[in-house]
Amino acid sequence: MRSTPLRAKGLLEAASCAVVLALGISFAQTTSTQSQVVTLPVDRGPEGVAFDGVNIWIANSVGNTVTKLRASDEAYLGNFPVGNRPVAVAVSTSPPGSVSIWVANNRSNALTKLRAFDGALLGTYPVGDGPSGLVYDCVNASIWVTNDRSNTVTRLRASDGANLGTFPVGKRPVGIAFDGTSIWVANQFSDSVTQLRALDGANLGTIPVGRKPFAVAFAGGYIWVANYVSKDVTKLLPSTGALFGTYAVGYGPAGFAFDGTYIWVANNGSSNVMKLDPNTGAVLGTFSVGRGPFGVVFDGTHIWVASFGSNSVSKL
Repeated sequence: MRSTPLRAKGLLEAASCAVVLALGISFAQTTSTQSQVVTLPVDRGPEGVAFDGVNIWIANSVGNTVTKLRASDEAYLGNFPVGNRPVAVAVSTSPPGSVSIWVANNRSNALTKLRAFDGALLGTYPVGDGPSGLVYDCVNASIWVTNDRSNTVTRLRASDGANLGTFPVGKRPVGIAFDGTSIWVANQFSDSVTQLRALDGANLGTIPVGRKPFAVAFAGGYIWVANYVSKDVTKLLPSTGALFGTYAVGYGPAGFAFDGTYIWVANNGSSNVMKLDPNTGAVLGTFSVGRGPFGVVFDGTHIWVASFGSNSVSKL
């Protein structure tokens, strides 16, 4: 397990767009206990994780594959080769009626697009140096990717992979999120987040946060930032960037999910996930998972966590 990871790991992506959360639509709450945690083996070095509405997809950074599991019963549905060092995965639904899986290949400097139904390769698209984090902007039908060695973000048209622009951000951009209007980028080496207008990539400002921010998510109407070295999370108001709170979590927070009611944080250095009250930041539960968890996603009923050091995913 790496003590200070430098790449974004699939953060908070599902078939439903992030704007659903902005509208306050709730999902079934998770009621997991430690005894209910199910751990499943996958390929080597799982990091990013996403949900396509039916299935869980895991980016295996050492195996150079993505694994597909059926969320309802954990059935193994396949392992699909992608590029070199896949670290993040996201789901798009453009054009309407289609569901595609996007994978950020950090050492190939490219994204892979797969058909969700059967894992068929739909295309490979060059981006910047070190693609790390992915998010789907369903309003503008775009895929956004952070390039951690270029200090940029690239926007692609989701339907055909056309490059719609590359935009400078802070140093070592990793995590990325969409709030329905803006793109938010965690700049790991700048201790900040950058806000871009999703419509055209215009820079709307840079906001200081904690030390070595690694993941960012839009949840419950706020922007949440996981500060890897500070061992805390920052809560910001999207409209102004105003600080609403900073809350202590475990060692090396590296991934987020939102279940419609609670925030879930993967602590890479503590090998656990924490359940937070989004209003107060209070820790409501801590659940042991595999070694070195990164990506977290909610499937409408359960939380899934990808654990790099254990070559496994956990279902809570």
